[in-house]
Amino acid sequence: MKLQIINVVWGEKYTNTFLKLSLPTQFSAGNLRDLSIRPNYIIYTSKSGKEQITSSSIYQTLESSCNVIFRITKISPEDCPFKILLKCHSNAIAEANTTSSPIIFLSPDSVVSTGLFTYCEKALRRDIRLIAICSTRMSLEKYQKLSDIKKEENAEGIVNWSPQELAVTTVRNLHHRARCLIMNNGKIGTHPSHMYWRLDDNNLLAKAYHLHPLLIWPEKHGIYPITSADGMNFLEKICKSVNKWEVVKNCNDFSLFEISSDDQFTEDTAISKEFFAFKYWFKTNVSKAHQYFFTHNIILGDGIEKPEWASHIKGIGKELLQLTKHPTGKVYKTIKNRMLRIWFFYTSLLYHIVSGKKKLTFKKVFHHMYFLMKYRSLPFHTLPPSDFKKESFIKHFR
Repeated sequence: MKLQIINVVWGEKYTNTFLKLSLPTQFSAGNLRDLSIRPNYIIYTSKSGKEQITSSSIYQTLESSCNVIFRITKISPEDCPFKILLKCHSNAIAEANTTSSPIIFLSPDSVVSTGLFTYCEKALRRDIRLIAICSTRMSLEKYQKLSDIKKEENAEGIVNWSPQELAVTTVRNLHHRARCLIMNNGKIGTHPSHMYWRLDDNNLLAKAYHLHPLLIWPEKHGIYPITSADGMNFLEKICKSVNKWEVVKNCNDFSLFEISSDDQFTEDTAISKEFFAFKYWFKTNVSKAHQYFFTHNIILGDGIEKPEWASHIKGIGKELLQLTKHPTGKVYKTIKNRMLRIWFFYTSLLYHIVSGKKKLTFKKVFHHMYFLMKYRSLPFHTLPPSDFKKESFIKHFR
């Protein structure tokens, strides 16, 4: 059995991020160079990606610490990134199964604190089969400036972050995608796989359905993800013993976060909970493993607890109960509000059909009626997010 570290890296932009920002954190204390057994570091990439990686100065450090293995993958610009990841991760799982090896899944835009890899190695000795972590996103541009300072402090250009230091840096420099998931003024992101609440300047409380499966040591072979490694009905099948799972609930031992450029994911938005068909999102995106993850309170930050946290967290519990017990959050009490809500939806829908932005087909009509009957809620998720920014409509539902 040998630890398999998997990274899927392609495209000049992501390869640069991997080499200049991600990889320098992986040689910090308690990471790749401190493992007791030399791991396999398997990189799925294109031919040009391999050339870019092997010609970089940091590659020699990687090669001296790990058995580097390249898996050349044909990648064209038209390929869906999620399908590429799915194919590579499935291939990695199949390969690891031949030797019953554990797998650490990384991404080219992930940055890690000290102690991550050695923690995973110790967890394997305790027969842990799954480690899941909340890896929220921070701004790449803001991170890069701080990373450059760290590199100057180290002769090898290695970036050392303590777990809490990296967590606080992330909380203070969140990417737009993460900021949309902070529950604020009765608004929620339209894909709430994570939900955040501010506890103070240095800490977020996170409740998450989808966590990053950092470590997977498959108990059952021949099981592969359908959509992604954190997707529906996968983790509970490949690692069946929940008592061998770990959900990372704080940043005391290690932390991992992802970085994205400020010009990425700009289409993300937070909309009023009244508009969001949460029950529908839940049924189509949440399986048993995700429900288990959501039961945990996760603190992202330095974890220094304040007296007011207890009452704040209790209030968050009530807010979640209100959101999950009804298809769209609030229960409307008046006929007027219900009629305004219906008017908003069908006026917007008619506009998009007449303008040609949406096509009216029998299949869409059928799904529309099916949704109404099953969820007893209007399918607001089918409208463009820009509709919810119109103040003339939103004011009626506050």
